[in-house]
Amino acid sequence: MIEVNFVILGRLGNAIYRYMASAIVCMLCNGNYFVNKNQCSNLSDKDFYNIFIRNCATNNISSVNMYGYYQHDTIYKEHKESILNFIKNNPTHYVLTDGIKAGDLNCQKFYMIDILNTPCNFNKKYKCVLHLRLEDFVTHNLYITKERVVELLRYIKINHSDHDIDSICIVCNKPETTFEFDYINYIQDFLKEQNINTIFESNDVLTDYYIMKEAEVLICSKSTLSWCAAFFSDKIQTCYFPDYNLVHPDIMTCKSPIDNTILY
Repeated sequence: MIEVNFVILGRLGNAIYRYMASAIVCMLCNGNYFVNKNQCSNLSDKDFYNIFIRNCATNNISSVNMYGYYQHDTIYKEHKESILNFIKNNPTHYVLTDGIKAGDLNCQKFYMIDILNTPCNFNKKYKCVLHLRLEDFVTHNLYITKERVVELLRYIKINHSDHDIDSICIVCNKPETTFEFDYINYIQDFLKEQNINTIFESNDVLTDYYIMKEAEVLICSKSTLSWCAAFFSDKIQTCYFPDYNLVHPDIMTCKSPIDNTILY
């Protein structure tokens, strides 16, 4: 028996990834899940990939700290049904974030069963949803350029008339800087030119997650949250995900949440 300890690091998307990694370790190694319990052995991304996934060996470790980001979509897709059942069988399991905004220490608690299941009375549903991730991504130059987003929207309109997009919901945190306002206005101006109605949604993180999860067509940002929304969705028919350079492509993958994913 191994104790699997979820360590607080990052916001909801990162927390969900860490939970899925924890779930796999629990399932493969007969483990018990804990949150923020002081342990001693850190399980790195490489250890998670090589030891637990390839060999399923614990090396006599009795407890591990899940402190990494564990961005391994091929593994999660392979184990998807087991992960879903693990969540269903453990409805009290939860994750914690390190803040509402990156690192602000306003810790939030989310039950994984609520990540899996959209509330029955949820009514913010849109056929096509575009997620924009700006904020600290701008500071660290991790955002997708506005030109690249518009190029994709133009491509979809020309080449995927089956999507029949006459309106689009843009999900993003409320813009605060001149850069963010200019970025969003640039995309909105293009949509106006194409006679595509635009709806803006900026809510608490769980509501925005559900909006993405309930779409039929989801255009993701380079965001773990939008990836997770696609992964846990039973509505999304087509997912567009940024084709970006992976830091460790030999072990880390984070581009394909569902089989019908188109990279842009």
